[in-house]
Amino acid sequence: MSVYKYDEAIVRDLRHILQDNRIHIVPPENVFRLLARIDKDTIELPAVSISRRGWSLSGSRPHTMKFDGTLLVHVKDDDTNTDKYVNLQAIPMSIMYQMDVWTKTREENDNIMRELIFYYSTHPTLNVEIPYGSKDNVPYHHKFNIFFMEDIEDNSDIVNHMNRGEYFRQTISFYTDDAYLWKSTSRGPTVIDVDVLVKGEPRDENN
Repeated sequence: MSVYKYDEAIVRDLRHILQDNRIHIVPPENVFRLLARIDKDTIELPAVSISRRGWSLSGSRPHTMKFDGTLLVHVKDDDTNTDKYVNLQAIPMSIMYQMDVWTKTREENDNIMRELIFYYSTHPTLNVEIPYGSKDNVPYHHKFNIFFMEDIEDNSDIVNHMNRGEYFRQTISFYTDDAYLWKSTSRGPTVIDVDVLVKGEPRDENN
């Protein structure tokens, strides 16, 4: 499972709490083009957009699951009638994001940004579905947390207000540092062939 699954989890959560299906992972410079396409050439504000700024492997966190992994499921292979084990491996990583709030007034922008900060500061835990499920195709779930950075930037493009209509934009960065790169492997049971040759004098059964 790649990084984009965390993108999807964040977008899904934002769409739910804001009741707005227009939220996507999109660079800020493409937000108005996306909104115009969704809203049939009209740009409806307020809007919230997310962009991923990058990700990195977390060398300081233990990599115990990198090699050993964890047993996800034990199933019977119908084709060969043998046991099959699905193992889940993981490498820890951190992902950086940017959230932009777009509104027609500064007051509305401040209010939406305040509500988002309060909500995710008190409800930071999200859920990601890892598509390596059990024999019943139930996905494996992993919980991760998002944390806001301290600075909020005012990126309102006053120069282009005349061209696009007046709008205000504030930006806040956030990150998750308990994400993982996931990989599943499947194998049959480990079988060790033992060929023992016992040397020495035969035992006297009468003693």
